[in-house]
Amino acid sequence: MAQVRNNTFIDGISGKVGRDLVFKTWNGKTFVYLKAKKPKTQSPKQKENRGKFKKATWFAKMMMEDPVKKAEYWEKAKKLKLPNAYTAAITEYMRSPEIVDVDTSQFQGKAGDEIKVTARKKDFEIEMVEVIIEDVEGKVIEEEKLIRSSFGGKWIFRAKESFKEDHSIHVICRDRCGNMVKRKLLPILTIR
Repeated sequence: MAQVRNNTFIDGISGKVGRDLVFKTWNGKTFVYLKAKKPKTQSPKQKENRGKFKKATWFAKMMMEDPVKKAEYWEKAKKLKLPNAYTAAITEYMRSPEIVDVDTSQFQGKAGDEIKVTARKKDFEIEMVEVIIEDVEGKVIEEEKLIRSSFGGKWIFRAKESFKEDHSIHVICRDRCGNMVKRKLLPILTIR
């Protein structure tokens, strides 16, 4: 990487020039790089990461077209000490939500029983947590989408009815980027 100094012809230029040179401007300074060469072989994990990053850049471009969302990302960029709103949007997309804990200690399969889900996403919000109760054949007995917890990352599901058959619990956590994580609780709980 080379920094361009005192050259009014090149100062502020960005993009590819010729076959091998790439100019980038960052924080008011212009840098020149040799064009990166794509590796000849990629591992499955590299392909997956490249695909996710491609989707992240598409997501960030869409967010930058909405003035309200762009302003939100500028605020997030300041808090996270990132260079701009676009980078903050990519950062949000690249970070996946995480289901930290599913507490079923207060759940016996009776109406009013609770399942407490702890979910998080580093530096960003989780959009929704969904709890699904299924019988042994996979038929949905009860499900509820819990929107935006106000309990500091805790999401509470309360059963609306009692279950008289064996069942399993599925928890799905989504962020606003569309990233999703699932957890199925085993073994199947039996109510007698």
